[in-house]
Amino acid sequence: MASLYPEGHKGGYELQLKEDPAYMSQGSFHCPACGVTFKALKIRDIKLIPLKVGELRTQYKDIEPLYYEITSCPNCRYSAQTPMFDKVSATRKKLIRDALAPFMPELAAYSETLTPDAVFERFYLALQCYGVGFADKELLEAGIWLKLSNLYSDAKDADMEAYAAGEAQKSYLAAFTKCRIPPNKFPSLNLRIGMLSIKIGDIRTARDFLYKVKVDASSTRLQKDTADDYINDLKGLEGEQG
Repeated sequence: MASLYPEGHKGGYELQLKEDPAYMSQGSFHCPACGVTFKALKIRDIKLIPLKVGELRTQYKDIEPLYYEITSCPNCRYSAQTPMFDKVSATRKKLIRDALAPFMPELAAYSETLTPDAVFERFYLALQCYGVGFADKELLEAGIWLKLSNLYSDAKDADMEAYAAGEAQKSYLAAFTKCRIPPNKFPSLNLRIGMLSIKIGDIRTARDFLYKVKVDASSTRLQKDTADDYINDLKGLEGEQG
């Protein structure tokens, strides 16, 4: 039987889940893969209050929206980030169902009330769906791996945090050669690759992509300053290694 999870995923994690009605509402969804209509909680983005904005993660007041951003169909288990949930073409419906079929026997019973295990399950299901259900899949998969790295960080699993960060880095690198990325998005992606590369100890790639941020005319001042800070940190690390 196929396993939805990579080797090293332990399960039984703890996350600080908090279904706060001030930031959440009940939404009605129509599954584009199997046609079932169902209700599920969704984040009210307009209500979120950012406390710390970062390239790899933004932190919010009172709630962690990351845990609730994947909507999953209770019938076929098609899963995607809520704003993208209905963005599936008719030609890809069967591809999604076929991709999910090998994993169905191992899935826990669906529940609207999230558990930490269900949070991870929905992200890994979304990874499978993005692989066959959407164009520019490398870019979408990179975003899911990045969020999984943050989930593992919250769950205090450093090994899986690093593994997911490495998968995110590889997917972002692949996206540059396989996806249609507008040039104004390059600074953000280059910065992400640089920061992820630091997390996994890939110093050469980190330095190369951080310098790309510095010399790109479309980089914002904040992006250039952030790249500078990380480059200076890398010089210190390289000095220690030397």
